[in-house]
Amino acid sequence: MNFKFYAPALFLILLATSVSFGQAIKIAFPSTRIVIQRDQTNKAKINITGTFTKAVDRIEAHLKTRSGEAGTEVAWTTISSNPTGGVFSGSLTAIGGRYDLEVRGIKGGAQIEAPVVIERVGVGEVFFIVGHSNAAGGSSPSIGASSDMVSSINPQAIDPDKYNTYFSTGNPDLLPPMIFSQLCGNCGMAPGVKDISFFWGKLGDLLVNQLKVPVLFYSAAFGGTNMEQTYMAAYDIPFSHSFVNYNIRMPYVNIRNGFKKYVPLTGLRGILSGHGVNDRFVTNAEQAFRTNNIGVIAKTRQESGYNDLAWMVAISGWADGRITYLENAQQSIILSTTNVWKGAALNDIDNSGRNADHVHFNVAGQNAAAQKWFEAITSTSTNFLANSKPLLAKTPDLPTPLPVTLVKFKAKTLDNQRNLLEWSTTAETNNDYFEIQRSDDAQAFETIGVREGMGDTKTLVDYEYTDEKPFSDIVYYRLKQVDFDGTFAFSRIIAVIKKEEQHADYIFPNPTGSTVEVSAEGSDVAEVTIFDNGGRIVLVEKSPTQIDVSELKKGDYIVQAKTQNGRIIRKKMIKL
Repeated sequence: MNFKFYAPALFLILLATSVSFGQAIKIAFPSTRIVIQRDQTNKAKINITGTFTKAVDRIEAHLKTRSGEAGTEVAWTTISSNPTGGVFSGSLTAIGGRYDLEVRGIKGGAQIEAPVVIERVGVGEVFFIVGHSNAAGGSSPSIGASSDMVSSINPQAIDPDKYNTYFSTGNPDLLPPMIFSQLCGNCGMAPGVKDISFFWGKLGDLLVNQLKVPVLFYSAAFGGTNMEQTYMAAYDIPFSHSFVNYNIRMPYVNIRNGFKKYVPLTGLRGILSGHGVNDRFVTNAEQAFRTNNIGVIAKTRQESGYNDLAWMVAISGWADGRITYLENAQQSIILSTTNVWKGAALNDIDNSGRNADHVHFNVAGQNAAAQKWFEAITSTSTNFLANSKPLLAKTPDLPTPLPVTLVKFKAKTLDNQRNLLEWSTTAETNNDYFEIQRSDDAQAFETIGVREGMGDTKTLVDYEYTDEKPFSDIVYYRLKQVDFDGTFAFSRIIAVIKKEEQHADYIFPNPTGSTVEVSAEGSDVAEVTIFDNGGRIVLVEKSPTQIDVSELKKGDYIVQAKTQNGRIIRKKMIKL
């Protein structure tokens, strides 16, 4: 079990996975019921990663159609040739629909064991919800989805105690993993909604029936909040509130964490915004609502690295009648901001669709709200689905080929210039110890410390190690996990930049496997161009934060960054 190291994408999600000695092939990504956002041609690349413990010449994958569901079968296809290090990565392209994914290993022309099957892998539509209580729910019983093709991540069904702690910390490590379920009435929607789906399941049913593809919802909706608080949290402007914790950047932190942890792996059609009525109490409400919305839209585009990120803004602001100045602000945002579309006409729902407070939706109002969102999304006058530019899924990290379930591995620089490494496991089998290894080039590693393992356990175990004397401005670390019988495996590689170097010119990590981040001293980076050894341009990114280089071939490249103030930076990059 001597696995070679690799350098996967930094800052992307570390998927929890484990390697056992029973089944030779394990799938880390995708998981059952996932929905991958389709492009404008009704296609999506389904990324596949996993581990293997028996020698293979290649990994093959196959997409089977499901009875009564849309889709076109994809025959057995080689997705990884001569994989090494106990891990593999590849992809298949599929049209809109739902499939059962099969993956198998081939050695000497023969299948090494029965294929691994991941059921209900979808290509369809993915939406991210923001708003207050009329988006989050809680005022009336919910309308769950009747279709099996409407999915969410239900936090309370996975680890409710850890998730409840998330709301006092904002720590994305406490969000549930990408385990999907049908969106039932009392199901939550990660990252921000605990245990209620409100009318979104009904909207999912309407969309599935019309579009014939699966639908996935994320939600950062937060009852009692408004767009002003969301803006202030996004831009780190302090405010006081009785239950919205600015110190952890609520409520915007739910959007930020969702875009860090989930959206990169599924892609996204757009954000559905249901803010309005709570902003009527803000000073100069019409102008403030417009300014705050545009600011939050800009922040989501900046942090996602996608300037075309689509938003739909509902016409919403009913309190025993229409609030005209909020409607005016919403119409202004839609007309003046690129890639912003008119959302649900929720103010068409009068008091008959509201509770006794004449604000929140009753069950009839929920049905009406679902219908209004459906009409906005499928409108032939705006053609949102045809004209919006979806954010497509990125290549996931390679899984960690350890006989443990490693759910966290990260490092940071302390104030005294020491580096703190932290990792956690949720299951260990035959685990003797971890060696902590360090490198200045991500290629030659030395062991700098040891932490004793737990042997066999299925409980959460936290580990840490402090590197007292980091020897360079950028230091790379990995874990070597060793069994009692002496077999071992390596974790992914992570990197730490010395604090005083974090605003200098650099590309990071380097070497890299999937993504790089480019930084320039004294100015933001406006454009990055990557050249191959022959001087040919192979990639151009405008206003980049993280750059996906996973499709580039192994070898040396030149990364040229142009800053906002016109300075040109050139650095060599090694693609592993």
